[in-house]
Amino acid sequence: MFDETANYLPDQEVTHLPAPAGYGDPARGESSYRDPAPDVPEAPAYGVPLQRDRGGRLDPGADSARQDVSWLTRITTEGPFATTGAGLLISDRRVLTCAHVVQGCVRARVHLAARPDHPPIGATVAVRGPWVERSGGTGDVAVLELDAALSPYTATPARFAPLHGWSGLHAPQLAAYGFPEGHDGGLSSEVRLTRGALRIGGELVQLEHEGTGMPLAPGFSGGPVVLAGTGEVVGIVTAAQDTLWRGVDDRARRHGGVPAVRLGQMLPDEAIARYAPEVADRLPGAAVPADAVRELRLLLADADVAADPLELYRAAAGRLGCPDPPTRPRNLWEAAWYLLSEVPQPVGRLHPVLDFVGRLAESAEDERLRAGLSRWLAAGVPYAGASRGTVPAPGEPVRAAPRRECWRPILVDIQPSGAGTRMFHVSISAIRDGVLGEPHSRTMLSSMLPGFVRERLEEEIGQLEPDGAELIIFALPRKWITQPVHSWARRKDFGPLGADHAVVVVDQLRRANAADRRHLEMKWARMREDHSAALYPIPCHAVPDSKRLYQRLRPVARADLPVLPGPPKGTPYEPLLAAALKAGAPAVMWTQHTCTTDHTYVETCRNRRFLDRLAVELADLQLDDLPRRVRELRHQAEEGEDPGAHWSAGLVLLWEDPQVVPSPHRPYGVAPTAQPPRHPSD
Repeated sequence: MFDETANYLPDQEVTHLPAPAGYGDPARGESSYRDPAPDVPEAPAYGVPLQRDRGGRLDPGADSARQDVSWLTRITTEGPFATTGAGLLISDRRVLTCAHVVQGCVRARVHLAARPDHPPIGATVAVRGPWVERSGGTGDVAVLELDAALSPYTATPARFAPLHGWSGLHAPQLAAYGFPEGHDGGLSSEVRLTRGALRIGGELVQLEHEGTGMPLAPGFSGGPVVLAGTGEVVGIVTAAQDTLWRGVDDRARRHGGVPAVRLGQMLPDEAIARYAPEVADRLPGAAVPADAVRELRLLLADADVAADPLELYRAAAGRLGCPDPPTRPRNLWEAAWYLLSEVPQPVGRLHPVLDFVGRLAESAEDERLRAGLSRWLAAGVPYAGASRGTVPAPGEPVRAAPRRECWRPILVDIQPSGAGTRMFHVSISAIRDGVLGEPHSRTMLSSMLPGFVRERLEEEIGQLEPDGAELIIFALPRKWITQPVHSWARRKDFGPLGADHAVVVVDQLRRANAADRRHLEMKWARMREDHSAALYPIPCHAVPDSKRLYQRLRPVARADLPVLPGPPKGTPYEPLLAAALKAGAPAVMWTQHTCTTDHTYVETCRNRRFLDRLAVELADLQLDDLPRRVRELRHQAEEGEDPGAHWSAGLVLLWEDPQVVPSPHRPYGVAPTAQPPRHPSD
């Protein structure tokens, strides 16, 4: 946080706040309150100051907004660390300020800057942001609840500017209000954004002061930053730094040519609403109207869902190539608000917040919450930019997005070792937030691998978060890809690994090729966008040429998932697997049983029955859910009287999701956006 210990000369030029409406000019001695006109309504709307036009009618215009600052407050705390800061009314009983203004306090006193004769109001800290736990000043938000509600004649809540209204190529003029030492009536300061509007810590914006007038100083913390032209709030001041006046000793130490630093920091409205959700109700410009924002906020306030907010966000926005929020969402509201305020409207599509809420509704176990989220979806909120046919008709429910399992992956990387022909190097590590954890590595004989892997997996699974299913990913060399790792078991185990947990394999050769990995990411992005994937069974009596298979699977728009009727070891299936992986197939399946049937009568072929039955079981295939479905089929086989004779015995799944398995080539965990489909009219 910036240093706020600067001293200021008493004769420094300052700009006083304008006289509030309803009061006389103090310079003329007119300090008594004047009653409103008789024909003024008894309860003016919040945030709309009363002003009459030439015809005597009420005019809630911009000029009156600039003059009405009845929402400005001065906040004082008592005790050994007494502080003074600023704040603003966001409702008739709530005041927004900085967390460091009320640090270590439960109670504070609120003074109305525009009503100097009004007695101070006691307040309790109701909301406190995570400022103490973080570095860099992020999360510096607090909300105070007044002991008594304020009459609209006394003060009205502040008006907020549209989201991101402070930024842009032609940034508007800004002003900040605060209460530096010796100025209990308040002062204003002209500020501007630093060019580029770089986000500090992902949410703070740097302010600068130049020329004459009052720079930001201690006492401005928590004070509003407003658009100079309309008086609408765009954020609050969180820090100030001024090296121009630091006393005689400091000036003597400064040599010539050292410029003065007169900076500050602002937390914009869109960041404030992450920590004080009620502010979101008053911010225009979100992806949905204000009443829909409020309804969703209230639904998520009491939501108890065993789902990771970041995983839900990635599932909804990942197909658009959107980066993760700057800090991990602490709850569902923060993830939803980041979608509403920061993710732009996709051209010709519904906003991804619908996908987010749909997935949340499917994950909810509480019937009331599920019903409320379903009603919110079914309301048919008019999203801007949606193409014809994508917006549901009035009263028509919006289909919730298909369920996607929240995976907690563990990567088991096995490679041949130079220590000997039968020696292998194995490394096991959990994946959290797209980042590999600390690996546990060892070099051993191949015969020792099953026991060591299962022992280490039990320790890793025991440390996973309980809000998702474990996914065990074996990264294997191409020549070892047919090893039955899903059937590994120890003597004390009651079943194979693949029947108890979701187990998939990935090919190390494709992971090592950056171009092949990128094509895989493009395939996944398109399939998530279209929710399309279909099995492509390859019968053992009509094996296609590997080049033809490659050309069929290569286009990004193709969603075919090949199923081989036998293990891809040697001819004829090994070339088919190589072609499918080179073409970017997200998943390939096969059975470990080699076909030995005379295909004069194909009805007797076990592998043909395997292909037919698998097509029936996965008719409603969801690519994200494929590891779970394969685990269930393996469990069915083990549950039978003769597991080896079950049709799904030996089922192997090669499955690689770029958002689950981190790429060795990209430092970030977001897949690029797929190219939009071409329309016939293009």
